[in-house]
Amino acid sequence: MKSGVRPTVYKVRLPSDSQPLLLGQVIEGMASADKPAAGSQNDPMMPVAWLRSYKTARVFNTTMGSSQDLLNEGLRRLLVNACYWALGLESQIPAKANVDLVGEYHPTPFAMDGFKKGIRP
Repeated sequence: MKSGVRPTVYKVRLPSDSQPLLLGQVIEGMASADKPAAGSQNDPMMPVAWLRSYKTARVFNTTMGSSQDLLNEGLRRLLVNACYWALGLESQIPAKANVDLVGEYHPTPFAMDGFKKGIRP
């Protein structure tokens, strides 16, 4: 982990008619096996994925989705399943959708001044 970089989660205040799906826990470092951070950072834990219906619209939102987050199969599956739900097709969500990456994917870590000139999506 770079010096001065601390893991965190975005502070989120959801409308009362939202349904949190996942809560994010701040950990000591940047590895998934790191211990939860001490102190009040996890009190309360913040939603990192949630649902909301607005009139006839179904809305899924998440604060996750950095380039490196998309390496996680579980997050990719969450995004695909959320699309099914938003379209009203939740009955058609497969038990384990294929969320394999197509082609090569080599994300760069997030960093201040991490822009790479000449790279295009």
